[in-house]
Amino acid sequence: MKKNYAITELECLAIVDALDKFYYYLHGQKFVIHTDHAALVWLKKVKNLRGRLFCWSLKLSMFNYEIKYQKGCTNIEADMLSRHPVSYHLQHSVHLLDINEIKTQQKNDNLCGPKYHEVKDVIVIKKRNLYKIVVPFSLRLKLLNQAHEQFVHPGVQKMLNLITPQYYWPNITSDITEFVKHCSVCQLNKKRKQKRFGLLQQVPLTSTPFECISVDTVGCFNYYKSTKKFLHIVIDHAIRHVWAFPSKNENSETYINILKQIFQIQVPVKLLTDRNAAFTSSRFKKFLRNYNVKHLLTTAHHPQTNGKVERVNQSLVTRLKCKVNSTSTKVPWTKLLESVTNEYNLTPHSITKYPPAYLLLGTLPYDSPIGQNSYYEPVNEARNLALQRTIDYHNKIRYDARFVDKKFNPGDLVVYEEFHYPNTRKLSPPFSGPYEIIKQCSEVTYEINKPNPLTKQPTQIVHISKLRCFHSPDKLKLSHE
Repeated sequence: MKKNYAITELECLAIVDALDKFYYYLHGQKFVIHTDHAALVWLKKVKNLRGRLFCWSLKLSMFNYEIKYQKGCTNIEADMLSRHPVSYHLQHSVHLLDINEIKTQQKNDNLCGPKYHEVKDVIVIKKRNLYKIVVPFSLRLKLLNQAHEQFVHPGVQKMLNLITPQYYWPNITSDITEFVKHCSVCQLNKKRKQKRFGLLQQVPLTSTPFECISVDTVGCFNYYKSTKKFLHIVIDHAIRHVWAFPSKNENSETYINILKQIFQIQVPVKLLTDRNAAFTSSRFKKFLRNYNVKHLLTTAHHPQTNGKVERVNQSLVTRLKCKVNSTSTKVPWTKLLESVTNEYNLTPHSITKYPPAYLLLGTLPYDSPIGQNSYYEPVNEARNLALQRTIDYHNKIRYDARFVDKKFNPGDLVVYEEFHYPNTRKLSPPFSGPYEIIKQCSEVTYEINKPNPLTKQPTQIVHISKLRCFHSPDKLKLSHE
């Protein structure tokens, strides 16, 4: 459980445990706690603490203490515990191969050449006034393995810096590059440095209302004068009209009740959601089948697929935050939600230039002050213009600059970039695998043989940006020169 604590909670827990241990020495005494975590300085000053921090703050209140911030570089007493000198001797030079083994294998390989010399029965080559041992083919892989393991999986440049001062063979740079590329430990544990795969794919544009709608949920509203802690948002892709619903939970029954209210206006053709368990349940699927609605699912851990509703989430939460904090009398956020949603729908959208409510209803709930029927073109013409403006607005060029095009074939091996919450699992591998490509589902999605723990399915559909090529160590081939 504690592995999911935020860093501030972990730092505070360390203080609580320390004061428990030294209780008999510290109780009744005034003392100072030095920390390099600035957030703890405000522990005694912050009001309305909640959860673990409140309980710990209450426990610490029995002590007469003061917390002072100290930069990490000067907090050497605490750092000593985590940087204590190791007892073993660090090796400062690379002698990875036994000299007698080198002599024997050099004779077996019949190494010869005009640039080679013999020094103390060892074949060497002179490079920049330095003699380097010529490594026979039979020992090259052993040398690479020992250097890579002993020095904790360095990259290509560091491997070259370790090996080339003393050893040489033709094409040594390309061999080291291939060796590092095929190391399975490096592929699973090192973060990607190259661009991600997958160019921007436009979600098929919709031209009429209720051709496609999206649903998403925002949580953590439980402290704002209401027992309802979830905000469910529905958006129409064509006209960008938004419906918002508060609730106490996010199960399939809640989503079904929300969609029933939407369906009273009109039943959509398609529904786009993420892979929340409520959306993949048999009950929810049966509900959509009864209304003949096609269900589209995003790929795992790739919310960009449902980008329209994700962007609306930010906008509505920001507006709601402003409304809550600017209201003189504190009222539940659920009572302010309706006015925030109405204001959003009555505001001209930055892309379409029309209020979403006008594109849906063909009219506005207020009249022009000068008596004209409408500020805007007739609704059908307005919808066509809104579609054209949506087509014209895109950031594909800027997006593609950060990505490269890539295609995988069935049978290719890949590793998958796992999702870890911030400040958790620092030592967990960022990638898992290898997995095999089963089939290509779209331009940027693939099915891989990675089991899904939620649905118990043996495969998952993932976005290509989460994948990286896996180079099997068994397929490593060194140059035979």
